[in-house]
Amino acid sequence: MSASVRYLVLAPLLLMLMACAYEQQYVRHAQIQSRARYVAVLPMVNLSSYPHAGRIVSDILATELYAQSTFQLMEESAVINQIRGNALDLDDVLDKMVVMDAANDLGVDTVIYGSVSEYRYKRGLNEDPVVGVNLRMLDVKTQKILWAGSKSRTGGCFWFCEDSLNRLAQQVCHELVATMLADESR
Repeated sequence: MSASVRYLVLAPLLLMLMACAYEQQYVRHAQIQSRARYVAVLPMVNLSSYPHAGRIVSDILATELYAQSTFQLMEESAVINQIRGNALDLDDVLDKMVVMDAANDLGVDTVIYGSVSEYRYKRGLNEDPVVGVNLRMLDVKTQKILWAGSKSRTGGCFWFCEDSLNRLAQQVCHELVATMLADESR
């Protein structure tokens, strides 16, 4: 096969692969000091049609934070009990003032919150998983957003392999946390 024919075959394939994901980040690296942070991960607001997608992604995100960071994470059940006790509507958790109230009640200095915008299988020749996650990290003391990230990705494999929503959500959360904690000097 000549080089020009290979390029004609590989160029569209590479373009298709790049079109399967989108990511946007905002980071204040100097202000994220992982050892000094006591963090609460609020349950994600589920904007998808998949039942409990917000809770699923929140659990995966907490696992990734345990694995990759040195944050002191508030136990999820304590966060849920406190939020339930205050009867906060999860749809309002995207509002910064509601998050500030929850953070003050929880006694943490950092809150990670956000939404799940996509969590489904996309119909087509195959049923490929699609996950979209939007996150923010809020410093309670300064009331400033230290980090914000959005990532949307379509999974799928070539030939005889399977991809699941959960695996794709793990990849998305892993990459978001890795970017959140990445050293600015890299």
